[in-house]
Amino acid sequence: MADADTGRLTAVLGWTGRRSLALGAYLLDLAGFIIRALREWGGRARFFNRAALQTLTAQIIFTGVDALPIISLLAIAVGVSITSQILSLGQALGSEHDVATMLTDIVGMELSPLLTAIVLIGRSGSAIAVDMGSMKLRGEVEGLMLLGINVNEFFVTPRIIGVVVAQFTLAIYFAAIALFGGVLLDGMIFSVQYTHQLARLAEVPEPSEFVVFALKNLLFGVIIASTACFHGLRVRASSTELPQQTQRAIVTSLVLVFMVDGLLAVFSQ
Repeated sequence: MADADTGRLTAVLGWTGRRSLALGAYLLDLAGFIIRALREWGGRARFFNRAALQTLTAQIIFTGVDALPIISLLAIAVGVSITSQILSLGQALGSEHDVATMLTDIVGMELSPLLTAIVLIGRSGSAIAVDMGSMKLRGEVEGLMLLGINVNEFFVTPRIIGVVVAQFTLAIYFAAIALFGGVLLDGMIFSVQYTHQLARLAEVPEPSEFVVFALKNLLFGVIIASTACFHGLRVRASSTELPQQTQRAIVTSLVLVFMVDGLLAVFSQ
């Protein structure tokens, strides 16, 4: 009996060790992929040529501009639901400054980047993975490499920069709609005047909070785009690999985004 228990414990420890090593190797590969892409792009005299600039522009339009309707609806829903609850709680407690602080911390600094990242993972991250994987299946990536064209410089880095710009811009837009729009809509729907909170919302955030907000969105954008490109380029010769790598890109992006969000929340206290 003791030998059986020892065997189970050894198996569990062995499985845990193998998974930990695999996770560490994956994170190192992903980090190396990001560093290599940014280094090859930054080593050029001209940061963007015509092809890379077209990829960057198309990525910003697809990820940022085309996502405005769904981000707007989600921000309005958050503003009406969560913002109204915090305002009601603040009215019961009687501390207006604490209400403004909770609104900016919870809705502005936390939910806005996180919910924006989740939308972009499902919408843009999956599209990037499918696009890169399809290029790999059709042999376009190998053909470009044979012509001496750097795939990272022309396709990977512009997508990373485009998603970072879109993530940062949409998170600010989300926060503005959810906070200021939420306060105004709550006053219209529930016939309670919360407009005096609008001035306080602009006064509450500290400079350090804006730094954390910017860093969070920067990391979220890099994670979303680089993970999608990384898994898209892992597609080899079978079409069945495309949905598998796309699924892995989505799941991995979600896990990494929540991990980074938790770490920043801990270290920014």
